[in-house]
Amino acid sequence: MKTIGLVSQKGGAGKSTAAVALASALAAKHRVILVDLDPQGSVSRWASMAKLPATLEVIHLAKAADLKKAQLDADFVVIDTKGELSADALPFLDLALIPCSPSIFDLWAAEPTVALVKAHQGVRKDFKAVIFATRVKDGTVLGADVLEEIRTFDLPAMQVHLTDKIGYPMSIATGANPVSSGNSGIRLEALRFAKAVEDLL
Repeated sequence: MKTIGLVSQKGGAGKSTAAVALASALAAKHRVILVDLDPQGSVSRWASMAKLPATLEVIHLAKAADLKKAQLDADFVVIDTKGELSADALPFLDLALIPCSPSIFDLWAAEPTVALVKAHQGVRKDFKAVIFATRVKDGTVLGADVLEEIRTFDLPAMQVHLTDKIGYPMSIATGANPVSSGNSGIRLEALRFAKAVEDLL
């Protein structure tokens, strides 16, 4: 079992959308548990109205320490965290994914998260972490600039990213997910993202 966490000290970084996209795409071939650690419970609320595939289970935990007691049996566990709780989840992760949206504020806000993750890697040599761009507007100068800028962080940057397609919020709002939504663009993007994550483990 591999445990993957969407980690950012900043709220609104796109963690929940990326977690749903990743878990849904991994569930196309594997048994997946999506853990909602955000007290707002956005992922849990989506799951309550969504038609989930048999290979995907969603659970809500009050705090990261509850992961130690939870009976998690799956090929992959994907964890959606609340910003200030991200540090608490790090000891339970095999891989941390740090999302970064295309704005200078988000780039600045990613710096403390990268520093936190790097410090944890100093303690756990087998702990992996990467940064990736999310909400990217393909074909724009800003999108290209952000993709270039995140490669300057002291962490590997994923070659794949998630774009600012309306299909993501629309699929979630209708109780679907990026893979089952019928939107081929976000489906292929989510599957490519999941394959890249698998290759890191």
